[in-house]
Amino acid sequence: MVVAKLSKGENLFAALKEIIEKHDIVSGLVISGIGMLKNVELGYYSGEEHEPKRFKRPRELIALHGSITTGGETVVHLHCALSDEKYEVIGGHLIDAEVAVVAELVIAKLSKVELGRELNPETGLKELSVG
Repeated sequence: MVVAKLSKGENLFAALKEIIEKHDIVSGLVISGIGMLKNVELGYYSGEEHEPKRFKRPRELIALHGSITTGGETVVHLHCALSDEKYEVIGGHLIDAEVAVVAELVIAKLSKVELGRELNPETGLKELSVG
């Protein structure tokens, strides 16, 4: 397990890539993430493409999870749930985000399972492969 704390102003994906390199993560799972994010870009997959939407104001990160694959290129595929000051929740595929205050992450580094990405011609997506 890798436990990480990200600080205000850090780009979530850039920080994750540094963690991946530092801890030599080949395959992994982001199993937990809490904190506060801003300038969040979420995508809703319509069945054909991700329709992006940006949320600039800070929102509480109440759930974060996904997969890490490094075969060929590093892909961090994340989904999240965010809450605003009215306790209303939004969520979706996380495309980009900046840490607003702090973010606490837990990553499971896999050693006996190799995750990858393979293009599925039916969906047009690079889908998770488990080996």
